[in-house]
Order: sequence, then C-alpha cells, then structure tokens
Amino acid sequence: MFVLFVVLDQPEILPDVLSKLRKLKIRGATVIDSMGATLAKDIYKVPVFGGFMKSMDGDTHSNKTIFSVIEREEQVEAAMVSIEEIIGGDINQPNKGIMFVLPVSHMRGGELNRHIISRDTKLRIAAEEAGKESEQR
Repeated sequence: MFVLFVVLDQPEILPDVLSKLRKLKIRGATVIDSMGATLAKDIYKVPVFGGFMKSMDGDTHSNKTIFSVIEREEQVEAAMVSIEEIIGGDINQPNKGIMFVLPVSHMRGGELNRHIISRDTKLRIAAEEAGKESEQR
C-alpha cells in the first residue's frame, strides 16, 4: 500500500482530480486547504515563537492538498499520470504543484481497509466452500 500526496497550486481543478481518482477505483481521499510559502534564506536566524510568519518572503498562495491511501502501485502510477494531464502537462513547471508517494506499512480504519477486509473475508469464505465441495466428492 501507498499514500499519494498531491499539492495542487490550481485549486480550481480539484473536482476534476477527485473525479479521475474515483474513475481509477481509488476508494477515498482527504482534501485539506493548505498554503505554499517560499521561506526566507535567513529562516534559521528567526526565533521560533513569533517570528515564523515574519520569516516568509511574502510569497504565499492558497492550494489544496490531497492525500489518499492506495492499494496497488499501478493505481498510484495511473493516478499520477492522470493528475499531471489534468494540470496541463509537466508538473515540474512553476505553479503546478507537487506529488509524492510514501509506502504504508500499517493501516487501520478507512474505506480502503474496510474494502480489503470485506474482500479477504469473501475470498476466505469462497475457499472454505470450495474445500467443502471437494471433500464431498
């Protein structure tokens, strides 16, 4: 499993991105409002309390951050390609955003976890029934 993080510098495309994730059978996503900022070069000279916001160059903008736990790597790849297409091409260009993926070693709760448990339960029951049928023969 993986968690895909997407920071969209163009919040207006959020509905298109979520729609595409749904079409790719990605089971859920969390969206939060976020703010990108370019930090001043002398940030380490600023006291932690009271000085952090002053340390920003003033170059801030609103964006949306999406994160989604995704079961299979091919889904992650498809999602990233699709998102890059939606934003208009190369995400390495300025004012597009950033995407990155981290592995998930443990998970509890959420739609994907419920789906996996349900699927595994159905497979286990089917295997048990197939085993009973073969014993009866």
